[in-house]
Amino acid sequence: MGRAIIIIGAAALAVGVIVYSLIECARTDSVAMRGLRKGGWIAVIVLLPLVGALLWLFLGRPRAAQETGGPARAKGPDDDPQFLRNLEERRRQQQQAEKLRRWEEELRRKGGPAAGDGSAPPPGGRSPAPGAPADGGGSSAAAPRDSGDGTGGAGHGGDRDADGRPGRPPRRD
Repeated sequence: MGRAIIIIGAAALAVGVIVYSLIECARTDSVAMRGLRKGGWIAVIVLLPLVGALLWLFLGRPRAAQETGGPARAKGPDDDPQFLRNLEERRRQQQQAEKLRRWEEELRRKGGPAAGDGSAPPPGGRSPAPGAPADGGGSSAAAPRDSGDGTGGAGHGGDRDADGRPGRPPRRD
């Protein structure tokens, strides 16, 4: 009885090795195989079942460094420099949007200076150049001017439109 179990186990192992070798040989790229071409290795495995399978495993399979059939290892997002740059840019944009939102909220809360009185610079801390329209229609390269209050002219009031949004001239009906 014990001898029959050993014989059945050995036969199952042999069949498993043969099937594994045949499938692996069929899936391997012909260029990566060593020794024979794909058809030759399949013929050896089928005609000399156990010997052909063992020959394939030890002599025909591509070496691990030669395997090119599998996909390249994917990078994680934290390994991709472009992803990290985009992430940093998105973070900066969110910070700027949050600053602008807080600034607008503060202006709404304070009520801001009277629109059009010229005492405070428009948003961005820039005063219109002398003789330039109050809506900032002049050159965008104008240098920031100090309002004389020690703050550098930044962070105070500005012109508002009819909806209360900063940066637009008052609406005159």
